[in-house]
Amino acid sequence: MQVDLPVRRQSRLSLTPLIDVIFLLLLFFMLTSTFSRYSEISLAGGGSGEASAASRPDVILSVAEGELKLNGNLEPLASVADRLGELKDAGAERLLIIVSPHAVAQDFVSVMAEVNRSGMPATVARQQR
Repeated sequence: MQVDLPVRRQSRLSLTPLIDVIFLLLLFFMLTSTFSRYSEISLAGGGSGEASAASRPDVILSVAEGELKLNGNLEPLASVADRLGELKDAGAERLLIIVSPHAVAQDFVSVMAEVNRSGMPATVARQQR
């Protein structure tokens, strides 16, 4: 006895679900990306030379991971520009910003924005590990 099996039809692979998934991923990444506005901060180029007592900084701002110290005292980021303005009015002319190797880049950029807002000229140094 011969049994005829039904001929199995080959189904075509549909690309519609693949395209749907790609669009969903695209939508996900577009919505989760940052929409913050990037801005430029001008930095003066460094030069070599011998330091003298006259070029000592009047104010030292230390930037560490999540921590700011202005002349050794903890200071919140929101008040840095105001404090620097007060120190500038009191006669401070030179600011040294010391950046810790463990500092986050965003902390440094935020500090530079506040320093630019205060109008005090600054020199940036990197702390050794």
